[in-house]
Amino acid sequence: MKTTNVAIVNGISLQVVADDREQLVAVKPVCEILGVDYPGQFTKLKEHPVYGSTIGLCPTVGSDGKEREMVCIPLRFFSGWLFSINPDNVKEEVREKLIEYQLKCNDILYDYFFSRVDFSQKKEKIVTKAKEVCDEKAEQLRIAKSELKVAENELNKALALTFDEWQADRQQLTIPGFE
Repeated sequence: MKTTNVAIVNGISLQVVADDREQLVAVKPVCEILGVDYPGQFTKLKEHPVYGSTIGLCPTVGSDGKEREMVCIPLRFFSGWLFSINPDNVKEEVREKLIEYQLKCNDILYDYFFSRVDFSQKKEKIVTKAKEVCDEKAEQLRIAKSELKVAENELNKALALTFDEWQADRQQLTIPGFE
């Protein structure tokens, strides 16, 4: 197993232990960083229906450089565990960062699970609006075709008009009100 320090927070090293299968995070240093009770968090994790089967002992290198067996949680479950910690129970200096992290988790979960719903709703609105525009344009086209037909008939009449017809029409007596 290879231990990697991924961050140092308040003088405490946050480590990821990696093997060929997965990456693990040591629980105790995280509890120290957050200022939460390690035995309480260990019990909480151990009794949790999801996390209980994922935690285990792994050799890690402590801040003193010595190798120790520490309780670790897979990195893929780490965010869920942090998400479950009540910010009121952590050190004041990390509280805002934990809250910020949990808000980001909420956004990510919402996007993952509900972005399709948002997309569907927005698409439905766009489609409805576009259909209304298409229907309006189709009606305008129908009216324009009808007007074009009338105009073409007038044009054909004008094209077919002969000089004799024009002169005969001009010589008609027009009485106002009897047109």
